[in-house]
Amino acid sequence: MVSRQGAIAIFVKTPGYSPLKTRLAQSIGQIQAEQFHQLSAKAVEAVVRVVSEQKPVSPFWAVAEEAALTDPLWKRFPTISQGTGDLGSRLSHIDQALSAKYDYVIFLGADAPQLPIAYLTKAVEYLSEITDRPQFVIGSASDGGFYLFGSQICLTREAWLNVPYSDSKTVEKLREQIQDRGYILELPVLTDVDTVHELETIQRQVGDVESLLPEQLEVFEWIQKLDVQYPE
Repeated sequence: MVSRQGAIAIFVKTPGYSPLKTRLAQSIGQIQAEQFHQLSAKAVEAVVRVVSEQKPVSPFWAVAEEAALTDPLWKRFPTISQGTGDLGSRLSHIDQALSAKYDYVIFLGADAPQLPIAYLTKAVEYLSEITDRPQFVIGSASDGGFYLFGSQICLTREAWLNVPYSDSKTVEKLREQIQDRGYILELPVLTDVDTVHELETIQRQVGDVESLLPEQLEVFEWIQKLDVQYPE
């Protein structure tokens, strides 16, 4: 039986080209916020690399800035431009570009460095199935967003634009766009990092430290060395 071929698009911004992690930077400074972003992206990259070596799925960096497509930070995977406009427009752009070549697409954030290999593997395996209706995967974030979304079909631009992003109801509204279209697999909730408080939270979400990849351990060692007063 022919395997279904998938794509994983990791959404990133590039230090020096765009402001990033602005809320985190308010607490720990821009330099350290950028350090976290790079370390976290490196950790997510490592998870994706392991899965892509075991499953028929191709990884991509979805880079926010056209001028940064050849930046050394993103040398490990092929790069693809997010395009222009708000996040809904950029998600739609990537969806259309990759859905034209692959059987399913997984959209992944770069700010949840604790992402278990097992979660991404489960998403890939589920989307590789052939069923009577389209299948979707949602990995909800604790703030109401999502750290992972996968789909066997290309959503319409309107569907992407109907979702309010950076909102407590982001994943709820995304679910509304697809709930009548097919089957949905819900992954466990994770916290992605937007503020200093969440640096502390993600450390508690790590179960078996021995299961972490070296790049993930590097993130948590960096957090432990960070001289910061966490809010109560």
